[in-house]
Amino acid sequence: MRAWQGVVGGLLVAALTVGGTIASAQKAPGPVKETDPLQNLKLSADQRTKLDKVTNDRKTALTATQQKIKGIREKLRGLLFDKKASDSDIDKVADQLAKADREAILSEIKFHKAMRQLLTQEQLTTLVKGDK
Repeated sequence: MRAWQGVVGGLLVAALTVGGTIASAQKAPGPVKETDPLQNLKLSADQRTKLDKVTNDRKTALTATQQKIKGIREKLRGLLFDKKASDSDIDKVADQLAKADREAILSEIKFHKAMRQLLTQEQLTTLVKGDK
């Protein structure tokens, strides 16, 4: 029962997150101008090259993880709406989803650790101030 509550709670959080993202995107006036958060950091050529590599690695990992999570969610949704599916099957897929979410978080942490190694403290401070 606890696993079932976790699954339902997780699905509810995911639905609210997606709904909030869609709602905020609809409120944005006009096209959103994408800026390079690294443009004000005065990066050396070596830093830029290394950051480009870790950024591309992050994008590749993120895309793969998103596809994996999407597939697991579809499978879970199918099981949740199938009376013939057993609770243990649902729990197994819910565990797969939790594992994939954890992998995504760890991938993001790995990216940020790599950035910490490449940037100076001054550059990190400038980067954080630019987010506010």
